[in-house]
Amino acid sequence: MSRLLRPVSIDDPRELVELVSEAVSEIIDGGVLLDANVGNGEFGYFDLIAANADGEGVFFFVNFSGREEEYLGFLKCMRWYQENRSSLQNLYARRVAFSPSPPVFVVSPWYSCSMRKVLLNMGEGRVILLKYACFQNGEGEKSLFVEKVGDSSEDWAETDSIHVPGTSASIPRTDLPKIQPAETDMYLKKFRREIVTDISNVSDEELLDLLG
Repeated sequence: MSRLLRPVSIDDPRELVELVSEAVSEIIDGGVLLDANVGNGEFGYFDLIAANADGEGVFFFVNFSGREEEYLGFLKCMRWYQENRSSLQNLYARRVAFSPSPPVFVVSPWYSCSMRKVLLNMGEGRVILLKYACFQNGEGEKSLFVEKVGDSSEDWAETDSIHVPGTSASIPRTDLPKIQPAETDMYLKKFRREIVTDISNVSDEELLDLLG
C-alpha cells in the first residue's frame, strides 16, 4: 500500500462524520462509539455520542463548513441536553453515565479568535476544540487527522485565526439578520436567556462579533 498522502477536501458532511466516528477510539483513549444524530429537530443534533474509559458520556459536534453561525446550533444542543439528560440516562441505562456537564468535542476545519473564546468560556462542562484535515493515499483511502487547539479545562493562549490549507479564514456570514443598535441590548439578553448555557464570561462585543 502506498505511504504517500495528499491533502483532499471532504464534500459530504456525512462522510466527515463517518471519518470522525472511525477515529473516536483514537480521540478518546478507550472511547467507544454509542450512537449518532442525538437530539431533535427543534434544537439540532449532536453528531455522535460515545463513552470514555470511565463510562462517561461524551458528545461530538461537527462543524463541516467552519462557519461561525453553525455554532449557534451547538449552543442549542447544549440546552437540549440539559433538558433531556434524565431521558438519555434511561435510554442508555447500564451502558454510560451522563454528567450534568458532559465533555463535548467540537470538530471544525478552523476557528476564529472570537469563536474560540466563546466556546472555551461557556462555563458549563468541558469543551475540547479539534481542528481537522483530511488526507488520501494512493489507493484512494481517506484518513482524518485532528489536532487539539483548545480545551476549556486548560489554559490556552490567544492566537490568530486557525485554518487548514485550502480553507478560507474569511467566511461570509449572510444567514443571520444584522442587529440594529437600538435592538442590541434586548437581542443579546434574549439570546443569552434562550440558549440557557452560561456564557457570562463572553462580553456583549464578542457575542455581537459572533452573531455578525
